[in-house]
Formats: sequence, C-alpha cells, structure tokens
Amino acid sequence: MYKTILCAIEISDEGDKVLSKAYELSQLYDAKLFITHIIPYTILPKDYQKELEENALPSLESKASSLGIPRKNITVKVGKPYEQIYLLAENKNADLIVVGTHSKKGINALIGSTANGVANYAKCDVILVRI
Repeated sequence: MYKTILCAIEISDEGDKVLSKAYELSQLYDAKLFITHIIPYTILPKDYQKELEENALPSLESKASSLGIPRKNITVKVGKPYEQIYLLAENKNADLIVVGTHSKKGINALIGSTANGVANYAKCDVILVRI
C-alpha cells in the first residue's frame, strides 16, 4: 500500500517513539523510509542555524544506522516545520508522513501545531503518533 514513508522527528525519546512506529510501517509495507528533523526557523544568525543542523545530524545518523536506514535517506532542514515536512514529502514522492503529536486540546490545539499543519497541507496520508 505505501511505497515511500517520511518520518519527521524531534531528537528526543519522543522522537524515537515516532521513528519506531514509522519503521514498523516501513517493514510492514516494504516501503522506503526517509527521516527528517526540522529546526524551527528563527531570526538567529545563519552560522548558528548551520551549527544546529550540524549538531542534529550525528544523532539522526545514529538512529538511522541502528535501523539499517542509509545516510542518503536523512535530512535536517531549517524552516517552518509543517511546511518543510510536506514539501519534503512531495519532493520524495512520499505516500505517507508519520509525525508525532502531543494531543493538545482547546485553543492550544489550534495555534502552532506542526502535526495539524502537516495534516492540513500534505497531499498524502498522515499518521499521527501520540507522544
């Protein structure tokens, strides 16, 4: 059913839970798995943003390596998280995006939710993993 899965994670134990679910799905469907981490766009200097990207990469590489996911399937980007995720999914022709959600309720759920933005803008299926 799914051929290409994009998993967007934070570098944390919560991100590990989301990656684990995405990996299970990739095994179930014999799908290619891509992993991304998005650093929220800030007004920080470009060199500091670059440093944040470089610091995130070894952790992602380690997680991917432990699952047998090749380095070429890993990306770290800076920008609006939901926007970067759905654009990367389009670029990779992903037919499924896996992303974590903190399941906020009320007004907090309407403002600034990456999962909500991905679900609303993605052109493919989205699975939300409760963390």
